[in-house]
Amino acid sequence: MSGRRVTFIGDAMAAVAKAAEEVRTLLGQPPVVVGGLAVMCRLARPYRATTDLDLVDRLLSATPQLQVLRSAQGAEPVEPTSVLLPTIFGKVKVDVLEVRQIEIDHPSDDPGDRLHASAHAWATDTATEVTITAVSSSGLPVEVSTLVAEPGPLIAMKLQAIMNRGTAKQGTDLQDIARIILDEQARPAALAQLGSCDPSVATDIALHADHWLVDRRRDALRWIHDTGGTDLTLDDLDLIAELLLSACGRG
Repeated sequence: MSGRRVTFIGDAMAAVAKAAEEVRTLLGQPPVVVGGLAVMCRLARPYRATTDLDLVDRLLSATPQLQVLRSAQGAEPVEPTSVLLPTIFGKVKVDVLEVRQIEIDHPSDDPGDRLHASAHAWATDTATEVTITAVSSSGLPVEVSTLVAEPGPLIAMKLQAIMNRGTAKQGTDLQDIARIILDEQARPAALAQLGSCDPSVATDIALHADHWLVDRRRDALRWIHDTGGTDLTLDDLDLIAELLLSACGRG
């Protein structure tokens, strides 16, 4: 899915795209974008805007990316791992998710912690270039090329993130997963990537999918509906769970 171009309309997406441009300049290289912006970039039919920019740092450079961003003029640190960056559209919160190699070389005994590290490392290692154009309500365009996580790793990250979130964010994460799997453009890539990832990662993905989309499917649907996904049904979640578990070799 490399070489993709996407266009968004609206002030929120223009601000986030501008923040990505600022980050690329500050780092001297394209960042790896995950989170809501990445999901919207992978869908044929983006369904929501996002106001934050989420990045992954494998900590391979001499200076951590968060330190670089916090040293920028006008930047404001937000604990524990974020920074407010000024843009022409206002301040944008940039979250930097750090993964250390030791977390990969010596995986945690906890499946949640283990999937957090492996999913974000997978996202970084397989991210592909996307050119993002966003047009504000005033007609001012922003264009930036950066690295964006692929659909499979995005599902893995979203499944793991649910356990650490409030119900509003849980609903958004679950809806993002559903939209990727129900999207005719993102689904084939997502399932192929999940089917070919490391077996230990696939096992952890299946564990989380089974918990949230099977055991707690009614809670999941309620949270999804509370965040605007009222068109989704239990039958949709059952299909999504079946496809995910099958792709991970657990169906």
